[in-house]
Amino acid sequence: MEVKNFDLEVLAASYEQPIVVDFWAPWCGPCLILGPVLEKLEREARGQWRLAKLNTDEQPELSQAWQIRGIPAVKMFHNGEMIAEFVGALPEVQVRQWLETYLPSAAQATLEAAKEALARGEADEGIALLRQALQHDAQNFETRILLAEQIFPVTPEEALALVPSIEEGHQFYDRAQALRTLHRLLRLAPEPALTASSAWQDYAHGNAALRAGNYAAALEAWIEVMRQDRKLDDDGARKACIALFMLLGNEHPLAQEYRRKFSSALY
Repeated sequence: MEVKNFDLEVLAASYEQPIVVDFWAPWCGPCLILGPVLEKLEREARGQWRLAKLNTDEQPELSQAWQIRGIPAVKMFHNGEMIAEFVGALPEVQVRQWLETYLPSAAQATLEAAKEALARGEADEGIALLRQALQHDAQNFETRILLAEQIFPVTPEEALALVPSIEEGHQFYDRAQALRTLHRLLRLAPEPALTASSAWQDYAHGNAALRAGNYAAALEAWIEVMRQDRKLDDDGARKACIALFMLLGNEHPLAQEYRRKFSSALY
């Protein structure tokens, strides 16, 4: 598409889908190499973004307005703003990488909207948007871990099913491991040889409080176990506290209150 009306065909249209503008001229050899590459990638994208071509010879005022110093120059627009650019006839593989890096996707936009809803305290809306984002991109680990953390208190089995592929070394591994730790405690059966000990009874009380969603009582009980017997369940009470702190988040009032008690019990 040759640009005739930049405000309408690029800026306004970019609210509907990303627009990639190719600033070019017919005398420019590199432009003639890059142009077909962009056209091929647009066809492959099947509507994910649209290519707009702007002849700098015919529209020098727009070239000046967008500070075109050399061509080919490629700029990406989204929601009325330029969000990425490059200059020169990059190889196809590099153009693909550029698109993959900067193209806003429906899944990413929905994920960002979900995070904003959660930040406002609108959990139901946030969960609904996370489920929607997951439909767009089922392999997005950030979406999976956020949704798992939100639904764990009500549907822990579903939450656990969202995180099994998040492995050690991944940026979300610790948060996934926290969910696995807490899920294990929901199902932990008493050991007959230990049921008479006060430490095990406190541990069981904490696990029951976790099942009931009473996180303050769970932390109180687990911290008491830490004071009594760090070897119980392979230092399970300490691991349980850390996992619950991670689920709650650093800014949660309970995390802030009980971290002090937790630190005191460590030493």
